[in-house]
Amino acid sequence: MPLITETELKKQIKNRSFSPIYVLFGSEQLYVRQYTKLLCEAVAGKTPSDFNFHRFGGEVDLDTLASAIGVVPFMSEYNCVLVTDIFLDTLTADDLEKFKAICKMKAEGTVLIVSMPSYVPKRNAKAWEAIQKRAQKDGSVIKFEQPDDNKLEKYIGKWVNQQGKFISRLNASHLIKLCGKDMTRLKNEVDKLCAYTSGEEISMDAIDLLVAQTLEAKIFSLSDQVLAGRGDDAFRTLQQLFYQKEEPVMMLYVLSNAFTDAYRVRVADESGVPLKTLAEDFAYGKRTFALERARRSTKNVSTEALRRCLDVLSEADNKMKSVKINERLFLEQLIAQLLLLAKEGKR
Repeated sequence: MPLITETELKKQIKNRSFSPIYVLFGSEQLYVRQYTKLLCEAVAGKTPSDFNFHRFGGEVDLDTLASAIGVVPFMSEYNCVLVTDIFLDTLTADDLEKFKAICKMKAEGTVLIVSMPSYVPKRNAKAWEAIQKRAQKDGSVIKFEQPDDNKLEKYIGKWVNQQGKFISRLNASHLIKLCGKDMTRLKNEVDKLCAYTSGEEISMDAIDLLVAQTLEAKIFSLSDQVLAGRGDDAFRTLQQLFYQKEEPVMMLYVLSNAFTDAYRVRVADESGVPLKTLAEDFAYGKRTFALERARRSTKNVSTEALRRCLDVLSEADNKMKSVKINERLFLEQLIAQLLLLAKEGKR
């Protein structure tokens, strides 16, 4: 059986037509956790018996896991075995083969659920792929990817409405820009906004006041302010980053990426290369939105000015990594230099 969809998983849960093995994983960890919980409750009940529900995680004793799969359901239709975030990277080659063999096991009435809500194997990535393929032969594998902006805006609206409040699509989009696309974080921010906002509507001012931005979002704002020539705002943002104890090296790295995005999209536009092709060539994936934003923020700055800004940022990176400096003063001087280049390159 190939990868199944969220809709197909819902149908299996509703009809109680369970596969002998499930593998749930993906970049959208909130969904992995939610559907793992729903699946376990459907198979074993909301208050399962210790006889019919066996949970493992992290460093798993594979012999005990194999024994749990062989348990005959007691006063229940199913025996549910949940394996959460198993540390595949720490398993030996023999243990990996043993785990693959366990995934092949079939026991009447047993449903094995392998869920990876937060742990992503890196060293044994091929073994993880092999486990998925093995599970697809006998069971169901579902990969939860992060939704696009339109779906995220709808989710945000739904969460806000459930708490008796309202948020516009514009403000929902602004919330995504500030804290990124991770649904767990978005849900937490929505809960915070609903709890601390007076009135029925979640306003832009409330979002700016209460929502903690990601470093990338803050640097995006900083680069926009620099390119727009808003020096006071740029230095205010920089001081906020220092106050929040962001790492200067990381700040410079993200700022360089923002200007790189701007230069790439400018050259692509001048060469007639579609944005989609540019995103594919440089493997932007879910970060394609960064190119769209860069295009908007640099429309009044010349290509030569963007090129000179990149040269300055490259020199700054080399200096910060090779010479002992006052990093705060160094970044302040860098922002001043970028502001001057952007001003000189107005078109």
